[in-house]
Amino acid sequence: MAGAKSFPKWLLHCKEDITETKEWNAFLHELNDAIQQQLTQNHVQYFTDLSDAEKELFMQRATKAIEGGRSFQGMFSKVSMLMDQHLNEDVSRQLMEDSPMDTKTDLVIEGAEEGVVSLLKKWPEMKSKLHVCLNQPLATPIRQLAWRLFLSNPKTRKTYMELLNGNPRSAISPLDLEISQKCEQLLLSEPTFFELKGSVGAFYGMKAVLSYHHAIQRTNHRLRDADYMLVVPFVMVANPHLSRREPASGTIVALMVEEYLSFMDTRPGFMVETGSESQQEEMKGFGQKVGDLLLKHSPDLASAISDAYLPAREKIVATETGSSVLLKEGLTELLRPVVRSMLVGYLKTETLLFVWDQYMIGMDVPGFGTEWLAVVCATLLALLTDKLKEAKSPAAMENIVRRESPLLAVPQFQYQVKRHHYRDLYSMLTADQKAALPVLDPTQAIHPPWRHWYNDLIPPYTKPHDRRRAREEREAERERVQQQKREAETLRREKEEREKKQGDDEYMQAVAAERARLDKIRLDLQDQLMEEKRRRAEAEQNAQEQIAMLRREIEALRHKPKSPAPSMYSVNSYISRVLIPPPPTPASGISQPVQLATIHESPARTPSRQATPAQQTESVVMDFLAKIRHSLDTIAHGDGPDRQHLDRETEGFIRQNVDDLKEAQAEVFGHRLQPGEFESMAPQQQQESSDKMMQLMQKWREDRRAQELASHR
Repeated sequence: MAGAKSFPKWLLHCKEDITETKEWNAFLHELNDAIQQQLTQNHVQYFTDLSDAEKELFMQRATKAIEGGRSFQGMFSKVSMLMDQHLNEDVSRQLMEDSPMDTKTDLVIEGAEEGVVSLLKKWPEMKSKLHVCLNQPLATPIRQLAWRLFLSNPKTRKTYMELLNGNPRSAISPLDLEISQKCEQLLLSEPTFFELKGSVGAFYGMKAVLSYHHAIQRTNHRLRDADYMLVVPFVMVANPHLSRREPASGTIVALMVEEYLSFMDTRPGFMVETGSESQQEEMKGFGQKVGDLLLKHSPDLASAISDAYLPAREKIVATETGSSVLLKEGLTELLRPVVRSMLVGYLKTETLLFVWDQYMIGMDVPGFGTEWLAVVCATLLALLTDKLKEAKSPAAMENIVRRESPLLAVPQFQYQVKRHHYRDLYSMLTADQKAALPVLDPTQAIHPPWRHWYNDLIPPYTKPHDRRRAREEREAERERVQQQKREAETLRREKEEREKKQGDDEYMQAVAAERARLDKIRLDLQDQLMEEKRRRAEAEQNAQEQIAMLRREIEALRHKPKSPAPSMYSVNSYISRVLIPPPPTPASGISQPVQLATIHESPARTPSRQATPAQQTESVVMDFLAKIRHSLDTIAHGDGPDRQHLDRETEGFIRQNVDDLKEAQAEVFGHRLQPGEFESMAPQQQQESSDKMMQLMQKWREDRRAQELASHR
């Protein structure tokens, strides 16, 4: 199939040939004159001065003005002939070169479908041209595109996709489980849905659409049975793109949501189950419309329905007006479930999609949907006339409609529509515009629009050596194309290798710079450690020097001539000045009671030898120096638990710094550096890498400090 912006080759060649014909030039000349006349009448100097909408309006008016003229008819005939010719040539080429399994007719139809789809994708506003497909089932590609165009609602799809991307839970109904169970039960039990039975994609697509439909209603009421039935045709149309083993993709579900919600918003009022008086009146009006069609084309069936719905106690000869009322009421009751589900569950897949196709292509014409459904219901009852005449009660008639409707085929409906209703329906579709394309219904066209097939050229007979030469030329062309692809692939790989090598070089330079930065950090840390060791060594040396000096003084005191023993007051005065603050005096204004220590008697003992004054002095000085050393050691290294805590903290900081360094290497280089790897990097790379690692380590330290402060709070 053609892409969204591509056209089949035969259509492009046809366009090129059309633009070179004299008929086309004559048509353009006449169209230009018509546009120029409008410009003069509207006092516009140049066509380019108009806006896009005004240009389109002038073009439509000019085309309408010359439509039916000689140049228009000549151009139209030329276009028809060239389309015949190019499509036929394309099909003939396929038959000769590709040897397809399809027949020529199948290939012609496929080529025409491809052209139609490509044109509609390019110009969606041409969807009204599908009116010519009235009473014809649409091919699957055209059906998918036509439903999408007539039910387009970008706002609905955008809203659904935003919910899926932002808050998928809001697109699911609170009754999602119940909806899932009912969808599964419906697909398994309904005979007319046998194509969807066992398909995981169809089940999930149907469930997702209904769940979202219920979610946006924001109500606790359950979905109606008709809501479940009306989503099935959209699942059938999307079924070729659904997997039988995997759930439907979000794109397909979004498309089904868009189409389903657009259909539910635009369906006729008599299809809505509200129970209101206006809805009842619309349903009665629809029954009256179907009754009028039956009275006109199947009066016997109308009488049978009136008799069946007439109560037994009122079996009297009714007037003509009373019979019409009974017919309307009987049809209202008989067709109510049929119309609410729009025949879903009553017709098999092909027939159901045919009915929905005709409804879709007439959605842009007000009132066509109601008229078409009335025709379909009247036709369905007319096809079941023989069976319905045998029924004697409303329940029997409803059972016949439910049981026999799935047996009806598309040609039966086509024949009845063509026989009784086609002219009125087609006039309704083309009331405001004249169809720009020929009617595709062969029964409605006196001369088929494509009537040049007998003029196609039969491929000439070729000799074996000519066929061999042609085959060799095709092989050479194929080899040339393959060689070009190989060369392009080689160039692509070489380019990728160059880019990869350049990236590796840049990475190695970055690694070298980071290694240099880490080495700098390591050297700075080593310098800080050496400085700390030096300060501690100097403090230790100063303490040792003071101790040595005090020892020399003690030695000098030892060798000093003996002098009278110092009084206790002098020694105590010296010690009090050094170690103990003086006691408060009366002059200080502080009264301190004198407490005498209690003297306990001790047993008699032999007195020890009294120490000499020199020994007492040496003992006092040594004790003083020991306390000074202990104080310095306590200040530098702590004491007891504080010393152990300080050692643990210092060890933890060193270990944390090493861990941060390793983690920074992994963060910057993607791995931990091996010995000598950082030194092999370029200096610039070492500097850059070191800066990055220092920034990371500093950030980590600040984060840990912030966490500690927060925890202490």
